[in-house]
Amino acid sequence: MIDENTFQVLLIFTAFVFVSLWGRNLVSIGITSDKFYTATEGIMIAVPRFLLLGASLAGILVYSINPHLMKWSALPLPFWLRWFGFFIGLAALIIFSWVLWSLGQNFSTTLTIKKDQTLVIQGPYQWIRHPMYTSFVLLWVGYFLISTNWYIGLTGIVGFVWAIVVRTPKEEQMMIEQFGDEYIAYMKRTGRYLPRWLGKKTISEH
Repeated sequence: MIDENTFQVLLIFTAFVFVSLWGRNLVSIGITSDKFYTATEGIMIAVPRFLLLGASLAGILVYSINPHLMKWSALPLPFWLRWFGFFIGLAALIIFSWVLWSLGQNFSTTLTIKKDQTLVIQGPYQWIRHPMYTSFVLLWVGYFLISTNWYIGLTGIVGFVWAIVVRTPKEEQMMIEQFGDEYIAYMKRTGRYLPRWLGKKTISEH
């Protein structure tokens, strides 16, 4: 019979894979202070992001140690939905891994344009301009469903959505300044977070 320990293991597995992918890639490009914060990003983006995601990660850690300690914020979701969350998490990890492979040395955790920055249009970037953000939100939806914990889900998803909504326009403006008409043409044929064929073009996507 499936019990809470099964989903505890599933959450630990998806979290471990994510941390391993992120950490390995961060080490490969070098760990410096600008990988965590730059003035371009701004306090209004960085502080809520760190607080909310930190709270969510703390919840994931506590749940991984003992799910009973997070019972106060648990929801009564059916087993099939929790398994569905696990497969969403796996899909998110595949997308995230694909993103990292496609970016290579262009990878950055902050709003930074490198001296040797190139415009990446291969992999998932041929359809979506910000597939990493998409993978993050999907991953946290997976964490929420696996754990059935609204605290883990709410703090993480809100943290990412806040950062994404405020950060994306700045990021795209920086890319326009760096690559000019090439990036504008790229914007016209891609979706911001989802492929264009999955939704109608919005004014915010130009």
